[in-house]
Amino acid sequence: VDAFAKGGNAIDAAIATALTLGVVDNFNSGIGGGCFILIRTAKGEVYAIDGREMAPSAATQDLFQNAKGRFANPSQTGALASGVPGALQAYAQAVAEHGRLGLSASLQKGMEAAENGFPVTDAYAGKLRIAKKAMVQFPGAVKVFFRPDPTTGIVEPYRVGEILKQSDLATTYRMISQKGTDWFYRGAFAELADQWMKANGGIMSATDFAKYETVNRRPSRSKYRDFEI
Repeated sequence: VDAFAKGGNAIDAAIATALTLGVVDNFNSGIGGGCFILIRTAKGEVYAIDGREMAPSAATQDLFQNAKGRFANPSQTGALASGVPGALQAYAQAVAEHGRLGLSASLQKGMEAAENGFPVTDAYAGKLRIAKKAMVQFPGAVKVFFRPDPTTGIVEPYRVGEILKQSDLATTYRMISQKGTDWFYRGAFAELADQWMKANGGIMSATDFAKYETVNRRPSRSKYRDFEI
């Protein structure tokens, strides 16, 4: 609604929604992952953007078979589990080619939600409880998503109704808004990711970030009754 009020179109609104969900629903989505985007313009033209993650250049076919470490399933948990994130690049392409407002406008609501916080929902609290065993292995995750229980002092995930703030994510959104996606893919963020990977047994590098590209796909088309799918 805010995007429309500022003169944006459905693409601006959709990408703003996606970037905000990356804050308040980030167990399902976010700039650390990938996406597909299907766009139909007012003229009836259809575009498909493949922004899925890419494997690091050092990945091999038997990477996870040979992986040894503290993680029982290194393809799902730990530094080797991540692909080079593509969602941000896909979002930027969508608004640049089909929107009216630009990426900075799309980042605004998500940035505010990360900075000011939001009440944790039942679904969010449930996902944190389910993922607790994996997440507590990472100090960065504990710092953001857990806090000492006021009664016992034991570190526990945020509960329903508590306000969750994500200041680092807010800073990331702000820097992307100010400096563009190059800051993420070819600048300070990529370098920090590279350093973290090296320190934690990962293989993803700043070069992998710099080489990431979305792919324009040709949408598959079919018919169902009188409708085009």
